Amino acid sequence: MQQNQPPSSRYLAYVVVVLTIASTLSFIDRQILNVMIGPVKRDLGGISDTQVSLIMGLAFALFYNLLSIPMGRLADRANRRNLMVFGVTAWSVMTALCGAANNYWHLFLARMGVGVGEATLGPTSNSTLADLFSRDRLPLAIGVVSAAPFIGQGLANILGGPLIDTLEATPRLTLPVWGDIYSWQMVFVIVGLPGLLVSILLLTTREPPRLGRLRSDTEAVPMKEVVAFVRQRGRLFFLMFLAYLCLSTQGFSLFAWIVEFYVRNHGWTRTEIGLTYGTVSMVVGIAGSILAGFWAGRWIAQGRPDATLRIVMWGSLLLLPTATTLTLLDDAWLAIALLVPVTFCMAMPPGLMMSTLQAIAPNELRGQMVAFYLVAVSFLSYTFAPSLPALVSDYVFHSEMALGKAISSLAVINYSIAFLSIAACLPAYRRALAEAERWQ
Repeated sequence: MQQNQPPSSRYLAYVVVVLTIASTLSFIDRQILNVMIGPVKRDLGGISDTQVSLIMGLAFALFYNLLSIPMGRLADRANRRNLMVFGVTAWSVMTALCGAANNYWHLFLARMGVGVGEATLGPTSNSTLADLFSRDRLPLAIGVVSAAPFIGQGLANILGGPLIDTLEATPRLTLPVWGDIYSWQMVFVIVGLPGLLVSILLLTTREPPRLGRLRSDTEAVPMKEVVAFVRQRGRLFFLMFLAYLCLSTQGFSLFAWIVEFYVRNHGWTRTEIGLTYGTVSMVVGIAGSILAGFWAGRWIAQGRPDATLRIVMWGSLLLLPTATTLTLLDDAWLAIALLVPVTFCMAMPPGLMMSTLQAIAPNELRGQMVAFYLVAVSFLSYTFAPSLPALVSDYVFHSEMALGKAISSLAVINYSIAFLSIAACLPAYRRALAEAERWQ
């Protein structure tokens, strides 16, 4: 393909597939710990739910968010393909090294390293897609890539649950260099190393030309101009980020504890809930993310520019009663049935959010807008989401068996705030879109 020719549909599809695979692995690597809570607690000296939640959340979120802004600024002026290759390689190696941790703090530090690599993917991949797809096709492309959390969550449960149950039959394994390791350490090694192959796949993609720039130079936009851009749209960003903070917090709370909830409260094995919820997450989550992008693209083409946020608003309203009821039901299979609409609606916001940010930012700020989102939303949600159900069950209900009540209580708060915040920010979003049309 010559430099001035647009990329072919086949190449565009290939890029979307590769980015989806990379994003899926990133989510598996950060979420695989969720299916191993029991064995990790046992082998690390009987640590508490709150302690293990800090490894799941805070440890990962620390470097993930500290590096998001620098990586966002790099994504707006450096070669994004090469940055992604670096990120995937780094987090894959660190995930495998989690398998070498033999005490609580070793695992904590290794999980921090996973966040170092993953901080690169969000800003670089979304900025890349925005330069490859038109505005009405972008939501679908990002929707496909944003299905990755549900593919990753599904695979982590489908493969992780049976794998840990199988390895638990021989809890002490021996590997060259590593020596004797526990079953959960072996799982980290198994899920971490395939990322090195994905790095090779990324090397087969090309850095696209940057479109929609306001500046002719390639220097980084001064931080004061970035801050001014955000402050001029302060109401929009505050309400939109608040809504997504609540959506993300509730989603990761459920992701983090659904397996352990079924093991404790319904007596299921990790294999049973892993296969069941993993299947729901993959099938329904993929459908929700892709269909949301498809609907948003059609509505935008039909003259409804605020479609991305409108879909999120109505999805939040539907989640309020369904997600609240989910973990209160005594019938385990009825709760699984309710997981279908809950998972579908939970899958819609991530891709639509990235499309929203790309639509209102010039090229030289696209990576940084994603980075601001990661800092404002992902840091808090990754840090506190795994801990909130544990804290509420430990210190409010005073029982490990109260996970369901804790998750349900949080759902009422989070989804109410999300719906009201999105509804309130729609006028500001339409104004931001009108401003963006002038320079695009």
